[in-house]
Amino acid sequence: MTAEFDATPAAPGENAAMTERSGRRLEILSAILLGLAATATAWSAYWSAIYGGDAIKGYAESNSLTSQAADVYGDATGQYNYDRSLFLQYAEMLLTDRTDVADAFRGNFFSENLSATVDWYDTTGDEITDPFDTEAGSPYGLDEWGVGNDLTERADRAYQNAVATDDKGDRFDLSTVFLALALFFGGIATVFQRRLPQVGTLVVGAVSLTIGVGAVVWAHLA
Repeated sequence: MTAEFDATPAAPGENAAMTERSGRRLEILSAILLGLAATATAWSAYWSAIYGGDAIKGYAESNSLTSQAADVYGDATGQYNYDRSLFLQYAEMLLTDRTDVADAFRGNFFSENLSATVDWYDTTGDEITDPFDTEAGSPYGLDEWGVGNDLTERADRAYQNAVATDDKGDRFDLSTVFLALALFFGGIATVFQRRLPQVGTLVVGAVSLTIGVGAVVWAHLA
C-alpha cells in the first residue's frame, strides 16, 4: 500500500497569519522583558541611592568625630605642656634651695593630677628621670586622652561602616549595568525583521536580566 502525502502548499493567508502570530509572541516577550528589566532597574537604583546616601553620612560622621578627637587631643597637649612647664619651674626652685617658695608654688598652681605625679616621682629616687613617663609607672593622666581615644575609635568604626555601605551600593550599581543591557536588547528585539536576530536579541536580553536580578539578590544578601 502506497502512502499518500498532502503536498498542497499552505495558502498565502495562512502563512501571513502564522507570521503575525509569531511576531506578536515576540512582541509580548519583549514587553515582558522590558517590564521586568525596568522594574528591577528602578529597584536597584533605589537601593543604590539609599546606600550611597548612608555611606556619605558615615563618611561625614567619621570626619566629624576625627575633628572632635583632634580638638580634644589638642587641649590635652596644651594641658600636658603646661603641667611640664609648672614642674620644671618647681624643680628649679628646689634646686636653688627655695623650698618655701616651691611649696607655695605647688599649692597654688599644681592640679591634683600633677601633685600625685610629683608625689610618685619623689618616691622613685634616681631610677626615673621623667615624672610624666607613664610607661615607667607614672600616674599622670588626662581625661582628654581617654575622650580622644574614644572619639578616634568611634571615627574608625564609622569609617569602616561607611566603606562597607559604599561597597554594597556599588554592587547595586553593577546590577544596574546588566539590567540596562536587558532594557537595551529587549527594546531593539522587535526592530529586526528576521526571526533569528529577534530571538537571539531576546535571549541575550533575558540572560542580562537574569544576571542583573542575581546581582541585586547578591547585593541584598552580601
